[in-house]
Amino acid sequence: MLNRIKIRWIITPVLAALLVSAAGAAQESEQVLLEGDKASFEPVSTEMVQINGVPILTKTFELSPEVDPSLLREEPFPQDGCWYRYQRMDRSAQEITDTLPMEETVTVEAPSGELADVIGRFPATRAYNKDGYTGELLLDVQSIKVEATGYSTVTDSHPHTVTKTYALDYNDRSLVPESVQADGLTLPLTNLRWTEAANVEDSDVPAAWTATATYSKTTYTNRQVAKGYQAAAVYRGKAAKTSIGSVIYTVTYTGSKIPVLPGLDPDITVSQIAVATGLAVLLILLLIWRYIRWHIARVYVYNEERRIHDVVSRQYVRVRTPKIRLAALQGHEETEYTVILRRRLAKRLVGRDIAIETGGEGQHHVVESFVGSDYAFQVQI
Repeated sequence: MLNRIKIRWIITPVLAALLVSAAGAAQESEQVLLEGDKASFEPVSTEMVQINGVPILTKTFELSPEVDPSLLREEPFPQDGCWYRYQRMDRSAQEITDTLPMEETVTVEAPSGELADVIGRFPATRAYNKDGYTGELLLDVQSIKVEATGYSTVTDSHPHTVTKTYALDYNDRSLVPESVQADGLTLPLTNLRWTEAANVEDSDVPAAWTATATYSKTTYTNRQVAKGYQAAAVYRGKAAKTSIGSVIYTVTYTGSKIPVLPGLDPDITVSQIAVATGLAVLLILLLIWRYIRWHIARVYVYNEERRIHDVVSRQYVRVRTPKIRLAALQGHEETEYTVILRRRLAKRLVGRDIAIETGGEGQHHVVESFVGSDYAFQVQI
């Protein structure tokens, strides 16, 4: 009867051989697993229940929204005599709301500088939506300000006119003042009209004259006139932003009893035997692959354009009847081929005659003793 020690004695060399073979296959390409490549998370709670005789294991995690939940899913694992497999994952988002005071300044074109003409252009409320924050802001009427967008210069004219009447004995212009003072200005004489007041008795000669004098002058002033008006108002209120603070994941695994082979130590299960068998099969496949790889010969031709040797054929070479087939390669312009045998194959062929098939007269090559990793020889056709 097999016991636990014997089973381990069988499994241990199989595992060791598998590791050695895998290490040899990985000589040309080494992969390093850096720390942190596989994330690990601790559950906040673990619960195990029986539902209709089936063990159910649940693990609860509380994580940030940025974490990929697929990292929580575990491969089948044994625990307390059961083999647990992934069933489902439930997600529950924990939302948080952040409220902040907000204000926003709104600017509009105004028809004039009067507040009464502007206030109607601002609605009482305004929707706020920025950076994830939303809310409704109220108009602060006291904050409304109207300003000119620019100024232009306008020149205004101011005419000043005074009319005076003078009673004179003669219609002599020199008797009329040339200027007068009015409105704080000196107004020059700009117009003079004479009227006969009375004639000498029994004569056509005027005895008196009335002079109507007009004095006038125009002054100019400059003033600044607004080109347009712009009104600005401030809206104030509160805006809220709702986001996911954390996510609770509940991962459920369904368990099944681990079967035990009859007659064996209870610690040795069918699963362990299956794993050992699978490893043995994998080991055999690796050995076959390495055996075939060692018996592959590579045929090269020299590429004049690229100035390197190109592989044109890979052939499996039997140790008992070694043979290289070059007949199928006659489409190349080159007439010289280089054949390279791997060290292990070449050592087994030392002193052996390798038949060379060229499609015409056959050739032969006897493998000689060599020092190095590979064995190479040329074939001329």
